[in-house]
Amino acid sequence: MNYVIFDLEWNGCFSKKLNSHINEIIEIGAVKLNDNMEIIGKFSCLIRPVLSTRLSSSVKTLTSLTFDELKKGVPFDYGYNKFRKFADGCVLMTWSTTDIDTLVANLAFHKKINTIPFMKHYADLQLYCHDMLGLSGKNALGLQSAEELVDLDTSDIPHHRALGDSIVTAMCFQKLYHPGAIKTYIQDSTKQEFYDQIFFHSYVIEDPDDLSFSLENIFFCCPECGTRCRQNGDFEPKLKGFSTDFICDRCGFAFIGRVQVRKKYDSVNISKKVIHLHNDAHTSH
Repeated sequence: MNYVIFDLEWNGCFSKKLNSHINEIIEIGAVKLNDNMEIIGKFSCLIRPVLSTRLSSSVKTLTSLTFDELKKGVPFDYGYNKFRKFADGCVLMTWSTTDIDTLVANLAFHKKINTIPFMKHYADLQLYCHDMLGLSGKNALGLQSAEELVDLDTSDIPHHRALGDSIVTAMCFQKLYHPGAIKTYIQDSTKQEFYDQIFFHSYVIEDPDDLSFSLENIFFCCPECGTRCRQNGDFEPKLKGFSTDFICDRCGFAFIGRVQVRKKYDSVNISKKVIHLHNDAHTSH
């Protein structure tokens, strides 16, 4: 089994045709690995912009690219087809799913398709490396942080360039590769459900009618003595959450209990906060 790790650089711009903003791809870079974790191929090309008329200052600073350089690049269709031939039949991998989202958006603009037709299997290496490093918490693992955690020397590799970032990602994968473990992260990307999940953006539920559970099941314990508290009244929508009063019958501590519910693709995340009634302090749980 071969793996292709790819990275995209893009420039944010507005498309009158789409009547929306789009991240226009300006560079594609990729590295191909075999199952012995040997690099057996590299791919790199600049893409000539058709929507952008200039590069944003942040893109110029990060990539050191100039618009004159990009005008000498290849058309998107040509670059995409070259990349497709390079990657066809391999498991595609990226650092987070943002590059997948961006590639599909560009394919929708240029080729009127909403999938990556040649991609049959996909794995998110950001998630894989996060788990293989045994990290806790929900914060996304940055590529630079991963480099440091696996003790890589990447001083001679250009960062924030498509090929350079692909090489660094490949080096992280080589360090953390386990043939049995990676299999559980490889997804079937031929099904619509894969794209539904990729394109889903989590959001905070503000309407109680949109909840899939009852707020009556939510309880708070006293931050002073730990006793389960008595709820006074129903939860009411307020400031992207739901709040009501609570009192501890044991020590008399009174407070506002605030609940925020974030909808994810296949789950919900519930966070609770205790707010002192006199606003002199607050404790998060």
